[in-house]
Amino acid sequence: MNQPPADITAFLHGVAPFSTLDAPEVEPIAGRLTISYHPEGGEIGAFDPPGEDGLYIIRKGAVKLVDPDDRMLERRGEGEIFGHRIGFAGDVESYRVHAIEDSLVWHLPAAELAKLVARNKAIATFLQSGHGARLRQHAAGRGTASRLGELPLREPVTAAPDEDLATCARRMAERNVSCLPIVEQNNLVGIITDRDLRTRVVAKGIAADTPVADIMTANPSTIGLEARVEDALVEMMRMGIHHLPVTNAEGHLAAVISSGDLLAVQSPHPLRLVRDIHRARGTDQLTALARQGPQMLAGLVKAGAGATELGRIAGRITDACTRRLIELATDELGPAPMEFAWLAFGSQGRLEQGLTSDQDNGLLLAEAPDAEAAEYFERLGEFVCDGLNECGYVYCPGGVMAKGKWRMAFDGWRRRFDRWIREPEPKSVMQSSIFFDMRAVAGDVALAERLHREVLEQARDREIFRRFLAGESLKHRPPVGLFRQFVQERGGAHSQGLNLKQRGVIPIVDLARVRALEGAIQVIHTEQRIEAAAEAGIVTAGDADDLIHALRFINDIRLKHQSRQLEAGEKPDHLVDPSELSGLHRRYLRSAFGIVTDAQSALAQRYLL
Repeated sequence: MNQPPADITAFLHGVAPFSTLDAPEVEPIAGRLTISYHPEGGEIGAFDPPGEDGLYIIRKGAVKLVDPDDRMLERRGEGEIFGHRIGFAGDVESYRVHAIEDSLVWHLPAAELAKLVARNKAIATFLQSGHGARLRQHAAGRGTASRLGELPLREPVTAAPDEDLATCARRMAERNVSCLPIVEQNNLVGIITDRDLRTRVVAKGIAADTPVADIMTANPSTIGLEARVEDALVEMMRMGIHHLPVTNAEGHLAAVISSGDLLAVQSPHPLRLVRDIHRARGTDQLTALARQGPQMLAGLVKAGAGATELGRIAGRITDACTRRLIELATDELGPAPMEFAWLAFGSQGRLEQGLTSDQDNGLLLAEAPDAEAAEYFERLGEFVCDGLNECGYVYCPGGVMAKGKWRMAFDGWRRRFDRWIREPEPKSVMQSSIFFDMRAVAGDVALAERLHREVLEQARDREIFRRFLAGESLKHRPPVGLFRQFVQERGGAHSQGLNLKQRGVIPIVDLARVRALEGAIQVIHTEQRIEAAAEAGIVTAGDADDLIHALRFINDIRLKHQSRQLEAGEKPDHLVDPSELSGLHRRYLRSAFGIVTDAQSALAQRYLL
């Protein structure tokens, strides 16, 4: 075989899926290509079934793919391929290809393609599998964040429940550990920390011969060795703890990871930021700390954190700001006149925020307030919402905030949901959707959970409401237009791109919400909703997995785009120019949009829309 021209090899390096190969692997492929010219309007070939005639690569020009009835399926241009199995909407499998411009096309013969597929699993997956398999391949190829089991964790120092406090304190001092797991018959039953010894023992004058079981935290939260560092980080932020027991595959204690351990491997440090937020002495200090958040999150994106983990971390930072503002407000206003819950809706409620976010919140009061109590909660809502705005969580454009009208007693909230659900109409249904993403950030969590449970059960029993909600959700379509090309949107005087939030993320969030309401599923995180819908038989396990991978891929592209903007000193947006993406990532993005389109079609069929 003669050495192929360098320009052919260089061109192939930019063509998906050959862009995944190293140079020594690409050169033999380039040397086996044959080239043909096809005038505008000429038929290049019929692929029935696809995959038996090798692979075609468009060097110049453009082609159209049509079904057996000559209906347009897709347009493909320079640097794209055909001849292999392609996932179209519906049941279309075979297709024909016509040149719509004068075109130069390279052809890799079937025998050569078979050899390539046999020795390269990634190429085989790309050419022979559907949208979901391609995205799973991409996710596997990204590498995973560090697992806890990969860290140099120390063997845990433990105690038995019947050992006395003096013995436990001496052991902690001798072994230089800040916590002591309590183990009985090889099972973790509790934990004590040096802080517990100060606040629960010394400060209260507890006798040194008291069994440690009397003051330990029983049945502590745990995490598995297979979990990622980010998972441990999120769990510790959620619980407000600094020590987390780690268990092995059999569920037995393997180690204890501390916030110090995570700070040593995690840079930048959201745990430290949350700790400092909780200690902020006033709104000025809190604001300065909170405004470090976007750059810190961008650093995590750059370090390889996935969108799922980053959304949870971002949400916990917002939660910490909200709780500290509530504490500062009560310092100024005095104790609340009744029990209440501060509710987060939308992306904060779901723990799916990005690098920047507006606020969606409300106040749930235990009972109807009198005039004095109403004034108190009005001032509380203003204090916290104004503080969040100063922290960078801008006011909700739609006014969904506790400083506005979204401040009601339990009965008031129930009446509002009842009106939405019993008498649905497009505008009210559209406005109501984020309220089903309800989570208590502070206050009476049980009261909020009761409200959420009741409205879910009511929505499950009202199909007409869910039909309206499904119809509204289908208004957000993936940005793929005529010839299945990306449809770009203008976001300002000089910017345009694919709005990956409005046309990529929100369609999946909406789909998951409707499916969750079908089964009164109480989890609100989008991925968990999709998983729970599969467990309930509302969607298939395969479709659920495809949709989760599509969501992760779209969000990862969006967050990397935003982190680059922050690094350049620009205001982050959701408009991604497809020309910024590699050919492979553009193909993966089309696969992700294809999954969303199929899921929307299934939803439309379910509700006859």
